[in-house]
Amino acid sequence: MSTIVAGIDEAGYGPLIGPLVVAASAFELQAGGSERCLHRLLDDKRAGKSGLPVADSKRLYHGGGSLAALELSALGHVTLARGVLPVNAGGLLEGALDLPRDELAELPWYGQDLAAAPLPVDADPAELRERARTHAERLASRGARCVAMLAAPVPAPRFNRVTSAAGTKAFTLFRATGCLIEALVARFADDELVIHIDRQGGRIHYGDLLQTCFPLATLTTLEERRPESSYRLCFPGRAPVQVHFRVKADDSRAPVAVASALAKLLREVFMRRLCAWFAEQLPGLRPSAGYGSDGQRFVAEVEPLLAARRLPRELLVRCR
Repeated sequence: MSTIVAGIDEAGYGPLIGPLVVAASAFELQAGGSERCLHRLLDDKRAGKSGLPVADSKRLYHGGGSLAALELSALGHVTLARGVLPVNAGGLLEGALDLPRDELAELPWYGQDLAAAPLPVDADPAELRERARTHAERLASRGARCVAMLAAPVPAPRFNRVTSAAGTKAFTLFRATGCLIEALVARFADDELVIHIDRQGGRIHYGDLLQTCFPLATLTTLEERRPESSYRLCFPGRAPVQVHFRVKADDSRAPVAVASALAKLLREVFMRRLCAWFAEQLPGLRPSAGYGSDGQRFVAEVEPLLAARRLPRELLVRCR
């Protein structure tokens, strides 16, 4: 029986437009491997020079800048987990959880153009592959290997439906998180599984949400404190699953940092295609990341186009 250490993080929880993306990474600890050695990748300066950077996505990418460092982390680990580098967004989205094809097809700013968007955007593919090979050796020296990179994007229309029904977008975030937990539990059914998750808002108590998502599991609360809330889920026929929600886990838990990079890169891929489509219809339109006053500016400038095309506002703009 192996030990799998996984991490889950999100990108795009707060903006006015675009998808929420929740992602997970998973690492297998082999003989001699330990969680402590795995998490030390966050402090390994060599990784940023010859291997793959392991850091919170906010350290790897600043809005409007190069995606190279973010792509090295996200696409590099995807390459390690899948054995192949995705060459377009469709390849990166392959196997995405709870994302029917027709859900994106109803949004004209994505359509077929999103899947065809080439990757990587800024990183050099040859360098990326070489760094991934070096990083695999570095992981092996620590008794670990990357075994899964998963994503659960939530396009704006579904974000609105789920949030409106629940009355809070916190539930929408946790619903996607639950899909990833479920996928990890199923994929690694014969292994010990430890899942680290970046704390979601100011919430401390997650027991009720976990029990709602997994009604057949026996839930034990290990601790609920401001820095970390920990739980044990016991499923029939498998080893218990530990779930830890930690403040700033993307700064202290390597799998969470890797997950944050994948979530952020996917969010950027979605947003760049969205902004490009609107700019094609409205020459001179400045792109937006969708946050705050700039998100409001973007919506105000494209609303006449939505009306002319008879596209409901809720296809683009979030309710919360």
